[in-house]
Amino acid sequence: MSAERLLLGLLAMLLVTANLLPGEAVEWRRGAIGHGEPWRLWTGQFCHWSGLHLAGNLAAAAAIGVIAGRPIRRWLAALPLVAPLLSLFLLAAAPGLDSYRGLSGLVGVLVAAAVVEGGTPGRLLGIVYLGKLVFDAATGSGSALLPAGIGVTWAAHLGGLLIGAALAVAFRIHDRRPR
Repeated sequence: MSAERLLLGLLAMLLVTANLLPGEAVEWRRGAIGHGEPWRLWTGQFCHWSGLHLAGNLAAAAAIGVIAGRPIRRWLAALPLVAPLLSLFLLAAAPGLDSYRGLSGLVGVLVAAAVVEGGTPGRLLGIVYLGKLVFDAATGSGSALLPAGIGVTWAAHLGGLLIGAALAVAFRIHDRRPR
């Protein structure tokens, strides 16, 4: 079995498991991570506040997949590997954040994939995404996908975009290596 297939299977397992378990047990929670619950570095990126929240995140990932095409597979396969990096980013960049749930930060990684792999539509998506990121950061806006009282965690979206940019560089270096 290829590493890509194994990682895609892990991605599916993380999504299913993190959404079947009680959210309180698997969400990204600063205090719990600090007290020895490292699984939350992964599971917090894959569990959601509601079925609507999960559906919205999956729809965004699917739309990006349509724009990026087949090359999105390796980006999807990388998500289980970069999920803890995004969690560490949140620990450092969002000191006031106590808890987080959702795939939307990792959707930022996939937006970078669309920019790199998706031609003009992908670059346009990247511009729109940056605009939304600035809007969310400036206004502290909510989302119809989130329950009342849960705000958009724009720092996760920024972290995902930055990690996606680093991943694009890593893929480019890998692709240029002589075989």
